[in-house]
Amino acid sequence: MSKKPLFIRLAQPTYGAFLLRHHHIQAVGMEQLSDLAPPFLVMGNHVHTFDPFFVSAASPIHIRWVAGAYLFKMRGLRPLMERWITAISKQQGRSDLYTIRTISEALKQGDVVGLFPEGTRSWDGEPVGFDMAIAKLVKIFKVPIVLLNLEGFYGLRPRWARKRRTGTGTIRVVEILSAEKISTLSVEALYKHLTKVLGHSNRAYQKENPSAYRGTQLAEGLEQLLYLCPDCHKVSTIASKANTITCSSCAYEAVLDEYDQLHLQKGEHAFADVAAWHAWEKEIITSDQGAQLEYPQDKGVLFQKGEKRHLRTLSKHFTLHMEAEGFSLNTEDGQTHWFAFADIGSMVINAKNTVELFHKQQLYRIRIQQRGSILKYLERYQACQKGEAL
Repeated sequence: MSKKPLFIRLAQPTYGAFLLRHHHIQAVGMEQLSDLAPPFLVMGNHVHTFDPFFVSAASPIHIRWVAGAYLFKMRGLRPLMERWITAISKQQGRSDLYTIRTISEALKQGDVVGLFPEGTRSWDGEPVGFDMAIAKLVKIFKVPIVLLNLEGFYGLRPRWARKRRTGTGTIRVVEILSAEKISTLSVEALYKHLTKVLGHSNRAYQKENPSAYRGTQLAEGLEQLLYLCPDCHKVSTIASKANTITCSSCAYEAVLDEYDQLHLQKGEHAFADVAAWHAWEKEIITSDQGAQLEYPQDKGVLFQKGEKRHLRTLSKHFTLHMEAEGFSLNTEDGQTHWFAFADIGSMVINAKNTVELFHKQQLYRIRIQQRGSILKYLERYQACQKGEAL
């Protein structure tokens, strides 16, 4: 039986209850978890920073969450992650045999393990997707899966937003797949089913259940996501203030409303919502045209190198500049580091405009200033990896 640590027993009725009440979150069907004999897996779409805290606060049983390995390397967090909440470390963006073995051992001990197959939070409210390896793992583990949809969580605070909004969210148990049912499905059929159930779309949700998310700074932070102007095609010229998005290079201007719909004020190219704008710019940056764009320098605020059990800070003052085949990092003291896309084994964005990557098997974390977009580096890298560009 999955044992609830003392820290969780104390935090759930206090801080956990506060979290749910403060963010106006309700749970539908979570009582089914106490009726299901462990071990089993809990899976959901990933949208909000606090997703695992929200689900745990609403859960009648303890869930051991799979969390980013970088959290375990941060000073003071390792004891909390390992002993107090019994989380399981996962190196984002890489195959991690240690994580697989730890999950397997936890299930053998009768624990309940929670994970977000997408591995990263959605930037625009639309599904991020995941590969077939998740379905293969589920087949290997041979345990039931509880499938959740976290509805409205994008509206509460999008990944790029600087401030939370006022609205409602729902944690919904959509389906419980038994081990017997899973055994009858092929890997391909299981993968297709998981992507369908877990592929929650904020756009579709808003269309079916129009929900207002109120605030005075609805658009602030969007330059982290929207790095390309629809009219002049200049990079990193987007600025946000209150509910308005503008381009510093041309007259483009749009307003974001409480339903996350965009309204063109000045300019020629209109988008219905943020997801449509992002889909357009991603199509550009991942094409041959993306290699020809002029990328201005970004101001860096944190450059770290991964050691065995911690992160060593190399610089807090540097510039980052993307080119066709990679990007360069120039520190204030004159050091230059070149990161060729071809030499990068994996790259993910974990928190605060921070990218984590393995370059020639060495782990690095790079953070740029708040009013910039680290996402464009990731999306150019992904395009080069897929051979869609260059």
